[in-house]
Amino acid sequence: MPKAERLGPVRARFRPPGWVWLALLGACLLGAVGWLATGCGGWDPTEPFDRNSPDVDRAIELMDGGQFESAEEVLETYLGTGPCGDGGIGLPQAVRDKHSGAFDLGLTLFYLAEKFGQRFGDEELAEEGAEPDEIDPQRALEIDCALIIVQAIAHDGKVPLELRARAFYLAGNLEFLRRQYEDAVRHYDAALQIVPGLYPEAGGDSIGRDAAWNRAIALRRIQDEQDAGQDSGQDGEADAQPDAQPDAEPDAGDDDGGDDGGDEDAGDDGGGEDGGQDAGDGGDGGGNEDAGQDGGDLDAGGDAGQPPPEPDDADQDPEPEDTSQMDRLLDELEEAPTYQEADAKRRAARTRRRRVMEDK
Repeated sequence: MPKAERLGPVRARFRPPGWVWLALLGACLLGAVGWLATGCGGWDPTEPFDRNSPDVDRAIELMDGGQFESAEEVLETYLGTGPCGDGGIGLPQAVRDKHSGAFDLGLTLFYLAEKFGQRFGDEELAEEGAEPDEIDPQRALEIDCALIIVQAIAHDGKVPLELRARAFYLAGNLEFLRRQYEDAVRHYDAALQIVPGLYPEAGGDSIGRDAAWNRAIALRRIQDEQDAGQDSGQDGEADAQPDAQPDAEPDAGDDDGGDDGGDEDAGDDGGGEDGGQDAGDGGDGGGNEDAGQDGGDLDAGGDAGQPPPEPDDADQDPEPEDTSQMDRLLDELEEAPTYQEADAKRRAARTRRRRVMEDK
């Protein structure tokens, strides 16, 4: 049997007409053009019927161009919040309903606050002529308004989780910008509870990684402030100690003066046999003079910064006694045999002994 008969009848191959191919090609082109148009307009395929408002698109274009004041006006009009002022900013229901536009308004206010002072991350560098802890009033105003908007959508359970995490992260950056690092850490922690700080390669969101990074910096700033406070306290104690020392020195000076001018020093300098040898003919009187020079009232007065007190009458009375003692010592010295007389007596005694021995 022929091979064709064993396989059965062969079906005819279908060949579509040329216009079908043209129709498919046109549909693909239209789909590509439509995707590009809607993609540029912020269309989300997960929410095919939700698109950015023309006002929001306009505000985003102004933000990209650095025109933050104009973008703020557009978004405030779109949300109905009114302008940011000393009394804060309005919080209508539209802020929660139009949460994407509200987040853009908070981001715009952050950029406006950054213009009044140091850039984000350089907050510790004070402006020229400004105190380190001083915050520009306009910066503080923009931050307060931004926190009202951002925290409203961050704590709203109806808002998508990714946007809530970004709102907490933005709130932390706002607190960081005005150096409220503890509040910043609290907002970063809230963001990390929603989006863990994993690398995008590991399936994480970049907001979680950025929140973890900024949180670590905020904790380091808190530790630096605590260390600076301890150092300033120690410096203050060190500065206070020299002030107290001069007050205590005069008291110690009086004690030293009393010890130096006491009887024991006077006795050592001029008393006994040593005093006689040092003083020569002056005797005990010379010892008293040395004692006065070593530790008398003059030294005590110099330490305390006061003139020496005048001598009392009691100190002048002993002068006659000292004079009589000196006269008595002089008389004894005159009556005492001289060295030549003592030598002559010793020689005479030796002569007598020799004569006695010869006679025997």
